[in-house]
Amino acid sequence: MNLEQQFVIVEKQVGRYHAFPTLAQTDGIIWLACRSGNVAKRQCHGGEGSVRLFEASAAEVDCWRDKGTLFSPSPEGSCNELDAIISAPTAELAFLATRDFEYGRRNNTFFSRCSGFPCTERVPLAEIADRALICFGHIRRTADETLLMSGYAGTENEPQAAPYLLASTDQGQSWQLRAKVASSESAGTRLTEYSLGHLGDVRWITLIRSETPPYFLHRSESMDDGRSWSAPQPTDLKGHAPMLIEIKPSGNLLVLYRDLSRKAPDVGIGFSDDGGKTWHRIGSLASYKGSIYDGGYGDLIQLEGNRFLAVYYLCDQDASPWIEGAIFTIEHELL
Repeated sequence: MNLEQQFVIVEKQVGRYHAFPTLAQTDGIIWLACRSGNVAKRQCHGGEGSVRLFEASAAEVDCWRDKGTLFSPSPEGSCNELDAIISAPTAELAFLATRDFEYGRRNNTFFSRCSGFPCTERVPLAEIADRALICFGHIRRTADETLLMSGYAGTENEPQAAPYLLASTDQGQSWQLRAKVASSESAGTRLTEYSLGHLGDVRWITLIRSETPPYFLHRSESMDDGRSWSAPQPTDLKGHAPMLIEIKPSGNLLVLYRDLSRKAPDVGIGFSDDGGKTWHRIGSLASYKGSIYDGGYGDLIQLEGNRFLAVYYLCDQDASPWIEGAIFTIEHELL
């Protein structure tokens, strides 16, 4: 892996908490959604968060334009926006998953569905889905045009969180439970955030975060469009927050994740050329200081050929994170 270029997208501001960037691409425009809040000593990831949107041309991915704030704290509703997961699985539809969060008090996921960015309206996910999730990973589309939503949740009968998959056959207007992807109890570890990779036809692969040391990402496969999943198995990648993509044209896989295999946490890139059965760390985009939880989440897309764009957030010891981007290449034989 070769790091071609790095640049700042949202600059560091002492006392501000810029984090959780995600990417989507439509008609030559790359969209970035992120969360900006205020540092708060008693609230992990800060408080008073807002959801922001940026855009860049696919030809100039180091030049980002601020498109404004989509959702902000208000006395009538949210008091702390936390997530900003943007998706564009088709040319006609755009989605945004957001979350109002305050530790021990509120944890409500919202869903936006629109014909193009920006998405300015939203509904509680619990109103349109038969299982309210904490969303993670992009919304994906199957060969029969069913939409898949990845996330995790606890239930009354199983308070320990586990990864679930929702499906929509009406273009995201309603969502039905398709599968419980894995059981945290049977896996012997607490499994939460995951993202999906498409292996072709009805075959899917997922990498799942383990909240239990030593934090190896777990893999699971589906051979029926997500209706059933193999028992999760640990990989050789150690970290959190896996965001998967397929490499064109080969179908090999890349993942960006919070890498915890070194003395300092960093933004790692993993690679698989056997459908996700084995994974190898092929490089790092950046390392950071301070708490491991104040950096390392990000996203990536393929630009053209062997060039990729990644975005991620970093921090130093004063815990005021900022958002960076990087262009990197991989060897042609990995394509």
